[in-house]
Amino acid sequence: MKTYQSSTKDRKKNFFQRHKYAIAVTVSVLVIAAVIVLSVVFTLPDKKPTGNVVAPPDDEVNTKPTVMMPIEGAQVGLGYADDKLVKWETLDLWQWHPAIDFVGEGDVVSVLDGTVTDVEKTTMDGNVVTVTHADGYVSIYKSLGSNIAVKKGDAVKAGDKLGVTSSSMMSELKTGAHLHFELKKDGKHVDPSTLLPIDGDK
Repeated sequence: MKTYQSSTKDRKKNFFQRHKYAIAVTVSVLVIAAVIVLSVVFTLPDKKPTGNVVAPPDDEVNTKPTVMMPIEGAQVGLGYADDKLVKWETLDLWQWHPAIDFVGEGDVVSVLDGTVTDVEKTTMDGNVVTVTHADGYVSIYKSLGSNIAVKKGDAVKAGDKLGVTSSSMMSELKTGAHLHFELKKDGKHVDPSTLLPIDGDK
């Protein structure tokens, strides 16, 4: 008895005939999946800038604090000196001067927002107001008159009145009515002109 083996072509033909439904389902699933993927890709939002840029919050736009002069219209007298000795006329001594003296009569105001951390009367410095600010700054106002406008613990804004100039600072009595203004950053004296908007003509 002779046996005949199916040719390769016949075997492939028989395979497709036996599995035609499974193949049809697989192809259909693949087509549907491809359609879903393409629809998702083409409907993704465009990540490129559209020109409608959203403005950052206000606190990011203007982070620079308002800085005021401690007194308006006064002349700069003895300047800041930490690297040389200057003569203090009243004491007739040569020593460093950790401040700027603003000579003249007028209201003294806080240079920055802050909190009044000290109000005192001393023999050599006269009436003194100390204000603590953000970023490690502390401003010190000496030679004020007795009519201090604030008390310890008060919150003040830049430009709020602290007092008026006077000649209460005995160590600078010959200067007359003036403000002896000191500024500290992180506990160390710094030149106030690095912060204040001092007009070069004054």
